Amino acid sequence: MTRIHYPRTTVSQRELLFKTWEATKDVAKACSTARVSERTFYNWKPRFETAGYEALEQFASHAPKNPNRTPEKIAQEVIEMRRQNGSWGKQRIADELAKKNNWIPVISPNTVKRILQDAGLWFQPESKSAKARFEPVSRTAEMPSQSLNVDLCFVPAEHENEVKLPAVSGSSGRLVVERAKSEVDEADYPGAVFANEQLDYAQAMLAFVAASKAKGEATASQKAANETEKLSVQAQKRLLRQQERALALERSQIRARRRQENAVWQSLRSQRQAQQAARKQQLETGTRPVWGSKKAQDEQWRQLRDQRRQQLKQRHQTDEIWRQKRLDIRAALSDLGLVTSWIAVLVVVDNCTRQCLGLPLFVAGSNLTAEMVVQALLILLPPELQFLITDRGTHFTANIFDQLAEGHDFIHVLIARHRPQSNGIAERFVRTFKEWLADKSWQSDQELTQLLAYFIAEYNDRPHQGLPTHRR
Repeated sequence: MTRIHYPRTTVSQRELLFKTWEATKDVAKACSTARVSERTFYNWKPRFETAGYEALEQFASHAPKNPNRTPEKIAQEVIEMRRQNGSWGKQRIADELAKKNNWIPVISPNTVKRILQDAGLWFQPESKSAKARFEPVSRTAEMPSQSLNVDLCFVPAEHENEVKLPAVSGSSGRLVVERAKSEVDEADYPGAVFANEQLDYAQAMLAFVAASKAKGEATASQKAANETEKLSVQAQKRLLRQQERALALERSQIRARRRQENAVWQSLRSQRQAQQAARKQQLETGTRPVWGSKKAQDEQWRQLRDQRRQQLKQRHQTDEIWRQKRLDIRAALSDLGLVTSWIAVLVVVDNCTRQCLGLPLFVAGSNLTAEMVVQALLILLPPELQFLITDRGTHFTANIFDQLAEGHDFIHVLIARHRPQSNGIAERFVRTFKEWLADKSWQSDQELTQLLAYFIAEYNDRPHQGLPTHRR
C-alpha cells in the first residue's frame, strides 16, 4: 500500500477542519473537507481544546525537543576566552575547555565557531596556504641603445611551409626539441570494448581482459623491437666513432712522419745552398774545383728534387683518400641522426624602441660556442650600451662574456632562473619570428639569410606592443 504524504497545513485549513468537526462531529468528514489526514486532526485537537482557534495560528515550538543545546554557561566561557585571547581559534578554545574538564571534550570546534559568530566575535583568518598575489612591475629603458635584450633561437636547416616549426631550447648547452604528437585517427585501448552495447557485462569484461593481455604482449614485443633497434643503432654509432678515432690517429701519425720528412728536406736544401755558396766563392777566388764534382752534385740534387716532387704527389693522393674516408664516416653518422640539422639565430632587440638590431645566423647549430656569440655581438653592440639582458644559458655565462662586458663597459644582467618573463622582450620577439617563419620555406642557410633580412625590415617598420604609439 502506498503511503500518502500531505504537505504542511495552513491556518485556513486548520480552521476549516475544526469548524467542520464542531458542526458534524465526524472526524473523517472534517478531514476530507479540509484535505488533511486524521493524524493531523489528532495532533492539533489538544491545542484546540486548550486555547481554541488562536492555538491553530502557529505551529508548536521545537525547542523542547532539542535538549542538546549548548549550555549558556559554556557559551559564556567561549565568548570570554575569545575576548581575552583574540588570537585563539575555534580548535584552541575547544581544547582549553576540554583541558579544564580533565581532557573530556565539552564542545566541538564548529560549535565554538557558531557561538562566536552569534556574538560577533568570529573573524575568518587569512589562509596561510594561499599565496599573496604578486603584481609584477615592468620597466623599460628610457633611451634607445641603453639596454639590449639578447636570446638564442634554433630553426631547422631546411623547412617546408606545411611542416610545423618545433619548439627548441638550447640553454642547457644541448638542443632539447619538443616531441611531435603522433597522429592517430582513433585511440586504441582495451577499455573501448565497453562502448559495444551488444555485449553484456560479463562478455565485456572478458573482452577487456583479452584486449588488455593482447595489448600488453604487443607493447612488450614493440618495446623489445625498439630496444633491439636502439642497440643496433648504438652499436653502429660506436663502430663509426671507433673508425673516426682510428682515422684521426692515423692522420696524426702521418703528420708526425711528414714533419720529420720536411725537416730532412730542409736540411738537404740547406746543404745545397751551402754547396752553391762555396762554388761561388771558389769562382771569385779563382780556385778550381775538383773535376766532375759540380756535375755529380747537380745530378744528386735533381734526384733528390724528383723524389721530393714524387713524395708531395703521393701526399696529395693520400690526403684525398683520407678526406674521402672521413666524408664516408660523417655521411654514415648523418644517416644515424648524429649530425645536427639546426641553425642558430642570435636575437638582439633594443629594450626601449623594440627595434631588432640584427639576427646573426650560425650554421654550427647545436655546436655553437660562446666565442661565436661574442664575435657576432661585437659587430652589433651600440657604443651607448649600459645593460645587456640575457638568460642563464651556457652561451651567456661563459667567461668570455664577462670579458666582453668588462671590455665594453656595460653591465651583463642575468635574469632569475625559471623566470623567462624577465627577458620577455626577446622571448616575445622569438615567438613573433617563428610565427612569421611558419609559412616560409628554405633549403639552405643562404635562403634563410634572405628571409631574415626581409623579416627585420618588416618588423622594424611597424608599431610594437608596449610602446606609447601602439596604445594610441
